[in-house]
Amino acid sequence: MLIADLVHSCSNAHVARAAVACVGGEFADRVAAAAEKKGVDVGRFVSAIVRNFARSASREALRALGRSVANADQPLLRGLVHVVEPALEDNGLFFDEDLCPTPGPANGWPSQFGHAGH
Repeated sequence: MLIADLVHSCSNAHVARAAVACVGGEFADRVAAAAEKKGVDVGRFVSAIVRNFARSASREALRALGRSVANADQPLLRGLVHVVEPALEDNGLFFDEDLCPTPGPANGWPSQFGHAGH
C-alpha cells in the first residue's frame, strides 16, 4: 500500500516538488541540479521518475523499495529518495512521457529497443 501511495502522490509534479523540499538538504540540491540539467523543473523531473519507476520496476526493485522504507520514520519521503537516487547518477535515466511517447513498437519505436523493464 505504501508503494502505491508513493506513486499516486508523487506522480503529481506539485506534490513531488513539495516532497523534495521536505527532504531538503543535499538531496534537494542534487535533484534541483539534475532537473536543471534536463531542462525541467524539480516537480516535473521527480514525478516523471516516479511514474517511470511505477511502470518499469522489476519485482526485485519493488522488494528493495519495500526494504528501504520498512520502519522508516517518514516512509514516503524515504521511498521517494530511494526511487529518485538512481536518476541522480551521471548517466541516470530520465524519460518524460509528456515530452515523447513511451519507447516501444506500439509507438513506432523499432522493436529492438523493447520496453523498459522487459
